[in-house]
Amino acid sequence: MDVDDVVPCTREGDLALLRAYEPVIRYTAGELFLPTAVDAYVGQAGLWRRRPGERRDECLARPGEVTLERLAAEGKRFAGDGLYLRLVDSPMHGAEYRRWRREGAQPSFRPSSRFAAVGLFARLVDAGLRLSLLLRGTVPGGTRAAAHRLYVTRMRANDHPYYARVSRDGGYVALQYWYFYPMNDWRSTFSGLNDHEADWEQVTIFLGETLDGSLRPAWVAFSAHDEVGDDLRRRWDDPDIEFVGTHPVVYAGAGSHAGAYLPGEYVTTVPLEWPNRLAAGWRRVVRTLLPWARNTPETTAGIPFIDYHRGDGPGIGVGEHRAWRSVLVDDDTAWVRDYRGLWGLDTRDHFGGERAPAGPRYERDGTVRPGWANPVAWAGLDEEYPTAEHGAVLRESRATWLEGRLAEIAAEIDVRRRASRELRASDRARTAYASGAGADKAGRRDRTRDGRETIARLHAEQTGLREELDAIVRARSQPPVEAPHAHLRRRALPLTADAPRQRFLAIWSAASVSVMLAGVALVVISPPIGLLWSFAGLMALMLAIEAAARGRLVRFAATMAAVGAAVFAVLGAVEVVVRNWRAGAAAVLILAACVLLVGNLRAWLTTR
Repeated sequence: MDVDDVVPCTREGDLALLRAYEPVIRYTAGELFLPTAVDAYVGQAGLWRRRPGERRDECLARPGEVTLERLAAEGKRFAGDGLYLRLVDSPMHGAEYRRWRREGAQPSFRPSSRFAAVGLFARLVDAGLRLSLLLRGTVPGGTRAAAHRLYVTRMRANDHPYYARVSRDGGYVALQYWYFYPMNDWRSTFSGLNDHEADWEQVTIFLGETLDGSLRPAWVAFSAHDEVGDDLRRRWDDPDIEFVGTHPVVYAGAGSHAGAYLPGEYVTTVPLEWPNRLAAGWRRVVRTLLPWARNTPETTAGIPFIDYHRGDGPGIGVGEHRAWRSVLVDDDTAWVRDYRGLWGLDTRDHFGGERAPAGPRYERDGTVRPGWANPVAWAGLDEEYPTAEHGAVLRESRATWLEGRLAEIAAEIDVRRRASRELRASDRARTAYASGAGADKAGRRDRTRDGRETIARLHAEQTGLREELDAIVRARSQPPVEAPHAHLRRRALPLTADAPRQRFLAIWSAASVSVMLAGVALVVISPPIGLLWSFAGLMALMLAIEAAARGRLVRFAATMAAVGAAVFAVLGAVEVVVRNWRAGAAAVLILAACVLLVGNLRAWLTTR
């Protein structure tokens, strides 16, 4: 298909578009689960219902009894209840699990030193998170092996469909490719954050409709961990995107299946909800008390993990050993529309990461996904025109409005300028010849000031609009060219070759949490210089070793010196105030008197 063809809005036309641009997905060596057919999956899963007000869940259908038709029917019947599929009833343990490992079911995978890529605090949080898995409703590690055995023996492991939807909105044709995986094994196989039964991922390609009705590829968006809005999408000519003909290449995350544009290893940060809420509240307080701090950038707390997008494993699509099968879905597809439940085990994990996802149309809470309801808005394209031709037309429309507005402003300036001059002439005449001319002096001064401020505002608007119109005129002969990454707030890039990989750092990062816990235990048992100072010394020593391992010891020493000086200054000030409270109170009162005096003088001068 030629990219400039006019494609009819028919099922055959939609399938032709989907085949012309279907992505190529490359996986990391060691990947256990590839996209599979949903009917094969549900045929091996049981369907469960969480009954409101009851602790025990009800089994609606056993494995082997569920079909897509029944899934839709039960979803419609229990639309208000929490439904979920359960693939694995009994995780592998003991000898069975060891036999699965010996069978070579899991290909070899050589991880990086993921702890070396993150800081000491992140490693501490990571350790606490892993300990908390014992108390949370998590998917146990043996589920991976049991799910994999079902996948390779009963789910047509060589059949790789994508569930595609075509929508048209705002001058764009959105081609959505949804992929279903039997399991997300990011944690158990690749030391990531979570495991959960089932996984839905997607790629969306946006074609811009030209003025003559033909279609041209404009944007592509991969589902990813950290990106939202503008950061989700990339321009079709982005140099980060690799193509096989007209097919963009997606580097899927190992176990997580999230998409990346460049192959490599990425640091993915999982935000911490409660610390970020506290930090947001503290920022509001600081910005209220300190006006000059209002423009400080916002930061979020999170746990970094390594997400492997190496692309050295199996691949699906054009030029790869495995091929896609196209399946069209839409809002009339019964299992998509009527089943709002989860596609795997509902662990009731309050953190959300260990719960199975809902389907392509719904979020876990049963609401429609923004990416399904409004793909154009989801990708931040409401403000982006589909093609360069649209941009030229819109610029000319804007130029026409600007010319009209400039004419209105010029006329308004003339009227107000004449009124101000008439008032000035009258004021001078009254000053010279009228008795009691000073009686309305304040009122005339206010009218003069208002007229001057209005004319100044109009002149400022006029200047800005003239510059905008001049830019549009110049664009007629030389259309503007924007850099491919101009719309990105944060460009996701893999770790570079100079990322920390030194042997000492790798050893220290692996042992640091254990060393710190052992040090805390020794301090608790027998603090050498008092409990508080011993803890402070231990933390300083740990941070110093961390800084040395990363080649930042000088910066760390300078920072500690600055912090020590600030603490010493604060403590000294507190000491002075405590010992000489009268002088401190007098200084505060004198400062308050000066502030009030300056404010009152300024208010008095503005009325003169």
